[in-house]
Amino acid sequence: MQQAVEALGSDQAMTLISVPTPDTTSRTLARERIRVALQETLAFYLGQPARSITLVSRPGQAIGLDGPHAHLQLSLSHMPAISVAAIRRCGAVGVDVMQFDPSAEKMPDWARVASDYLGPVVTDLLQRAPATQRPAAFAQAWTGLEACLKCLGLALTEWTPALAQQLATCRVRPLALPANYRGAVASKMS
Repeated sequence: MQQAVEALGSDQAMTLISVPTPDTTSRTLARERIRVALQETLAFYLGQPARSITLVSRPGQAIGLDGPHAHLQLSLSHMPAISVAAIRRCGAVGVDVMQFDPSAEKMPDWARVASDYLGPVVTDLLQRAPATQRPAAFAQAWTGLEACLKCLGLALTEWTPALAQQLATCRVRPLALPANYRGAVASKMS
């Protein structure tokens, strides 16, 4: 936790946390665990008791904080066995994580999905990738897209040149995750 708080207080003004969760598609316990980790991290950073940190969750909106700390931006993502959260001091943030099957034949629709949502450049890069590397590359591209959409407060929509321009306003970085997981964090560039 100390390292996460130091990162939040540093020039990067952002930190990432991850927690192990049950290896199931049920998100109840995952949500609880990541929220507790968020509250504890924020409490340590703000010098307040964890019980004083109230996370606000509204349908269709990113999780957030009320009151004097509402400027802190939060983003969450869950997959079986792992949940991740991003906290940013100044400016929007989005995070996404995805578990993938390394078997290329488990992705029969990847080309159509990539074409519809990731755009022609990424689709071309994925087509050029060796079949054995394609699932990981697709997962990395997809989590980058989702992280940007969360950062910008946009719903998932098909790729257009106008959307590409909006997405280009985000800085995207990959997350270091266990094997068969890929993830990304996006922050709005100034």
